[in-house]
Amino acid sequence: MNDYKLTRSLEDYMRAVYILSKKKRVVRVRDISKLLGVKPSSVTSALKKLSRMNLVEHRKHEYVALTEKGRVLANKLSDRYRNIERFLEKVLGLPREIAEVDACNMEHHLHEETVNRIKMFVKFIEESPSGIVLVREFAKYYDRKRA
Repeated sequence: MNDYKLTRSLEDYMRAVYILSKKKRVVRVRDISKLLGVKPSSVTSALKKLSRMNLVEHRKHEYVALTEKGRVLANKLSDRYRNIERFLEKVLGLPREIAEVDACNMEHHLHEETVNRIKMFVKFIEESPSGIVLVREFAKYYDRKRA
């Protein structure tokens, strides 16, 4: 999936630009900095690397935009994250806050085939009446064992 040899950090920057571009007309360094909780200088450094890889367009003191290649890659990264998050939240019943943090950590380490199977499993659970029952039974089992 990752033909660009992106580090975990650069993947996070790609996803941040992608998320912000869906919410805002113009994405700026300060927006990315705020979302990721990093210094603007760190954002600028990452954007320079991503720009050299032709994944973003960015000029000093101007907007940030994904290139077409960047948009395709960011969409894949975002899908990976969403599929893992949905599994953690919908199947395992984790609270959204925990699912978000864990999905962010897991997305960087799971094999593509693992993510595909997670995606298919969630789809199976959602589409199958027995899958929904299975999730409910797991929740009851978890609650009993926890108590």
